[in-house]
Amino acid sequence: MNLFNMALAYATGQHEGQVRKYTNTPYIRHPVEVAYTVRSVGGSEEMIAAALLHDVVEDTNSTHEDVRELFGPSVESYVRGMTQFSVPSDGNRAIRKNLDIRFLEQQCPEVQTIKLADINDNMESIIVNDPEFAKVFMSEVRDLMFVLRRGDVLLYNFVNKQVIDYYKEYGDE
Repeated sequence: MNLFNMALAYATGQHEGQVRKYTNTPYIRHPVEVAYTVRSVGGSEEMIAAALLHDVVEDTNSTHEDVRELFGPSVESYVRGMTQFSVPSDGNRAIRKNLDIRFLEQQCPEVQTIKLADINDNMESIIVNDPEFAKVFMSEVRDLMFVLRRGDVLLYNFVNKQVIDYYKEYGDE
């Protein structure tokens, strides 16, 4: 079994029973979409596997050690870079998001590319289904765009254009 199929099977099993907010579709659709986006911009096999696994440590009982043991150090490193850095005890949402931004700024281009793909998949759903939260989310994304410049250029430009278009349509309300 190749790395993609192994990661897909593992992520599917770990996210079993989880559903996406707003749509109630199986959660696994999100990491699959992120993985396909990473693949579409020429991501490596390890990046694509990490895209499939990017939420398993945050949202399941999986650990970074599990990921390293099953998928190797490169995949684990990318997943670690995608795992939320801040914790609730760090402070309010603004403080935590600032910590996460500083953490993502230090990540390699591969992690930044996966993060751009993750943002891309989340944006439309949030904007369409939760306009109030979209104001907060898009402000955070706008701040993130300043530090994700080492990610894939085409993906960066695509996501950045979506952010610009959002603010043209909705303003800074």
